[in-house]
Amino acid sequence: MGRLKGVWVPILTPQKDNLSIDRDRFFNHLQWLFANGIDGIVIFGTNGEGTSFSITERMALLDWVKDENIPSEKIMVGTGCSAFSDTVTLSQHAVSHGFYHQLMLPPFYYKNPSQTGLVSYFSEVIQRINDSHLQIYLYNFPQLSGINLDAELVAKLIEIYPRQIIGYKDSSGNWENTKKVLKLCPGITMFPGSEVYLSKVLAAGGAGVISGTANVNPSNIKETYNVFFKDQNMAASHQDDITAFRRAVQSFPLIAGLKGLIQHHRSDETWKNMRPPLSALSHSEFDQLLNSIQSLKYTLAD
Repeated sequence: MGRLKGVWVPILTPQKDNLSIDRDRFFNHLQWLFANGIDGIVIFGTNGEGTSFSITERMALLDWVKDENIPSEKIMVGTGCSAFSDTVTLSQHAVSHGFYHQLMLPPFYYKNPSQTGLVSYFSEVIQRINDSHLQIYLYNFPQLSGINLDAELVAKLIEIYPRQIIGYKDSSGNWENTKKVLKLCPGITMFPGSEVYLSKVLAAGGAGVISGTANVNPSNIKETYNVFFKDQNMAASHQDDITAFRRAVQSFPLIAGLKGLIQHHRSDETWKNMRPPLSALSHSEFDQLLNSIQSLKYTLAD
C-alpha cells in the first residue's frame, strides 16, 4: 500500500433540515471534487463536523461510500474519538471496508495527558484493531483537541509501531512544529492543514495538504501542487493566489463560510445546515465574506 500525497479534502457533510446526513448532496459534492482534480477525501474530519456525529451515523456513511466503489486509496477516515473503545469500533468498521488510511485525533476531553498516557491510548487502539493494513495519520489540532502531539511523542509512537504510525496532519498552524516533526521523524507522510503552507511543506519533503478550503477551491490548489514540481516562479504566483483566498475565508468561522459559499453558488439553502453548536454566518457576515473574495480566483466561482 503506497503512501498518500497530493491535495486531500476534508469533505463537508451536507445535512437535511432535520440534521441527518444528506446522501445525495454528499456524493454530488464528492464527485465535483474529484472532477476538479483532488487526490482524495477525508471523511469526518473537522470540516466534516466529524465529532458532531455518533459512531453509528459515521459507520452508516462509510457503508454508503463503500457501496459507491470509490477506490480505497482515495479515502481517509477520521476515526479519533475521546473514548478509545469508540475509536476502535469506528476504525474496525473502516478497516472492514478496506479503508485503511485513518486520521486519528488524540483523546480530547482530559487535558495535558502525559506522554505515557497518550502512548497507552494509541497502543490500545492499534492492538485492539489488530490489522496489519492499518495506517494511522496522527491529527494534531491543539486549538480544538487541547493536546499537542509533539515531535518527541510522534517519534516514540513510530518507534513502537513503525508500520501503523505513518503520517501526520498538522493543523496547529505552527510551521516550526511541522518542521520539527519532519526532522525528528524522517519518512513521515506530512500534510499541513492549510494550503498556506503547501509550497513550504513540499520543499521540506512533505506530501501535500489536507485543506478545508479545497472544498470550494480544489482545482487551484491542485494546480499549485502540480506546478511546484515544474516551475518555481509560476508556483510562487499560484501560491500567492491560494494563500490570499485561504486567509480571506478563514477570517470567518471556516465551516460556516465554506457551506455558505456552496449555498450561494449552487443556490441551495440546504447547504447552510450545520449541527449545533455551529451556526450559519449572519447575512452581514456573509456579505463581508463575499466582498473580501470578490477579486480573488476560486474554483466554485468559475
